[in-house]
Amino acid sequence: MKTTLTTLGVTLAVILITFTGCKKELDPVPSPTQQPSATTTLSVPAGFDWRTTRTVTLNVSLDFPSYSNDYSRVTIYSADPFNGGIALFSGSAGNGFPMVAKLSIPTALSQLWLQLSATSGFSQVVTVNVEDYINYVFTDQGDGLMKSVNEITEPDCGAGCDLEHSGAGSININDGLTHCITSSYTGSVNISDGTLQICGTFTGPISMGDNQDDCILIVTSGGTANISSMNMGKNATMTVYPSASSVISSMTMNQNAQLTNWGSLTIEGNFTPNDLVQNFGMMTVNGMYNMNGSTGDLINTGSLTINSHWNVIEEVTNSGSIEVFGDMNCNNSVFLNACKLIVHGVFHLNNCEFTNETGYIRVYEETKIQGGGSFMLLKNQSMIYTKDLTMNADMEGQGTMNEVMVTDEIRFNGPNVITGSIETAQTDGVLVSGGPSNFTGGATFVSFADITNTIPVSECNPQGVTPPSPCPDTDGDGVTDCDDDYPDDPTRAYNNYTTGTAVYEDLWPSQGDYDMNDLVNYYKYNMVTNAQNKVVDIIAKFYVRAVGASFQNGFGFQLDNVTPSQIASVDGYDVTPGTISLNSNGTESDQTNAVIIAWDNAENVINRAGGAFYNTLSGSPTGTSDTVTVTIHFSTLLSTTVVGTPPFNPFLIKDGDRAVEVHLPDYLPTSLADPGYFGTVDDNTIPSSNRYYKTSGDLPWAINIPATFDYPIEYVDILLAYNHFAEWAQSGGVAYPDWYLDLPGYRNSANIY
Repeated sequence: MKTTLTTLGVTLAVILITFTGCKKELDPVPSPTQQPSATTTLSVPAGFDWRTTRTVTLNVSLDFPSYSNDYSRVTIYSADPFNGGIALFSGSAGNGFPMVAKLSIPTALSQLWLQLSATSGFSQVVTVNVEDYINYVFTDQGDGLMKSVNEITEPDCGAGCDLEHSGAGSININDGLTHCITSSYTGSVNISDGTLQICGTFTGPISMGDNQDDCILIVTSGGTANISSMNMGKNATMTVYPSASSVISSMTMNQNAQLTNWGSLTIEGNFTPNDLVQNFGMMTVNGMYNMNGSTGDLINTGSLTINSHWNVIEEVTNSGSIEVFGDMNCNNSVFLNACKLIVHGVFHLNNCEFTNETGYIRVYEETKIQGGGSFMLLKNQSMIYTKDLTMNADMEGQGTMNEVMVTDEIRFNGPNVITGSIETAQTDGVLVSGGPSNFTGGATFVSFADITNTIPVSECNPQGVTPPSPCPDTDGDGVTDCDDDYPDDPTRAYNNYTTGTAVYEDLWPSQGDYDMNDLVNYYKYNMVTNAQNKVVDIIAKFYVRAVGASFQNGFGFQLDNVTPSQIASVDGYDVTPGTISLNSNGTESDQTNAVIIAWDNAENVINRAGGAFYNTLSGSPTGTSDTVTVTIHFSTLLSTTVVGTPPFNPFLIKDGDRAVEVHLPDYLPTSLADPGYFGTVDDNTIPSSNRYYKTSGDLPWAINIPATFDYPIEYVDILLAYNHFAEWAQSGGVAYPDWYLDLPGYRNSANIY
């Protein structure tokens, strides 16, 4: 932001498309050296995003069944780690537990180096070509291909339709024919004899069944059913196929009705089925799940989430994943768990025959094995991990050694036993009640430090069991101390650093002079992740290297896919009371997404050495900046694929006006930005086209650079400082993607501060 432009020549004026001046009190300064431009116009390809980085998604997994029994560390490097490569990201991977992560890398990188540090001490380094999605399997046998997934053949949308419906109204199906919704329909449907096939979008209530004829509802590939109420009578069936989705606000399912889900199914209220439910896809019950009747069985091979309590009656076969966020009551039931069961509340077994067949059970509160016919059978490396365990009935182990791990209290209320091939471990090896006589038939009782059993991590068991090794896991998070950046903290495991510089012109919506030094903000982000590769903290350090402006600009950043409620706390910001409204957790108020303001006025974080410019005039005194350290702690742990990659969505707040934000090109404004500025003066923002903060000539007001950027001196356009900037821009980022580096012939040092 400048009051005047020194004469840079007609050529530069054409290139920069009539940049305007701006408000500033200037000290007398010498005119910069005149230099001719290499081109007469800067023709930027339409849609060029001006990014010097690209985002890639990694899916790194292991196939080391012989010895990789807990988490191994995987580190991603920019180059050979034994020859100066920089670590870009670290995370956990295990057998059946891939490391899935999103990271930002310089566009100049064409390869990445992946290093596996296995718990056995084995290390392997491989190179992979950079692509948007990188899938790699570390293996000691075969080619390490991922397992294939069985799929069902989906019905062809609209095939076999006798009648088609669209628009709105009421549909009565009583003719035994197939009725189809192939576009959009809003209204009510009553099926007493026939089939409704939805491969478009349906909204409204559906009633099925008259106790005599077959009533069929099908949601096919690409179909969406938003059902306000569903009544399934006798002989009614509903099938949701892969790539289809259905949301049901309230549902009644009578005996002899059947529900099968291969796609995405959400039931908003309580769910009380009286007959068979089969889930092979993703199913969510937001209310209580009350199994009912003599045939109200469940077969699950997909993912089932119950956001309240689950009352189990009759039979359950689980070969997939079930997660219950309330209590689970298994009453008068036969339950086979052959994969993963997670209970966040209390797990009750009341007259329940429960078999854990190579399965995993995680209970956050208490596991109560009650009397009255209850029985727990563990087979072939099954595992239970629970806070408390109360034994009022027996537990038996069969086959290969099984494991019961209790972090708090174990109580035997009588002569009940744990018998057979079970190793039971309590953190300190202490029983609240009971003794050696409660462990029979080869069952053992040990402390965590004396565990001898080994159960590998798998797709069903994300935790596994590993006996203490020469490199211990002090905090018990599954990452050994050798690989754990936080060996004494079970909630944290890895530091992941990202550094770079965000540079801004602050005259938006007017063009600036493109010396890109109105704000030069060096950043260093640390995304702290846990053993499951979820983000626990973001620690962001900022250092203002230059302010070539008189505006009192603020700075913040938005986490585009994170809500304010998913943040527990934000600390370390420099905000003057009354200038920025903050929530109690430190995020900015009245924002849809989580917005963090680092400072509201750069003058409060820099220490000028004199003059109107801060570190932009050669030969002038050099000022210093405070290091602003902002710490964000998450209340909801999210993967990096959700949180995003540093520097996230950084923006400048112009001269104390909270409604005026300057973002990187094509990055979304926050909820507090005034859209009335879009399309005014030189701005050519078109929100409907996802186009933001560009001129009609596709020029930006901000650029992010993945390095410590040496910026131009005052009044000198970036084209005259960096010799390949124009070629990079005019090629749409293809040529000279590393234009900002200090390489031979890349820069004009006389024009760089």
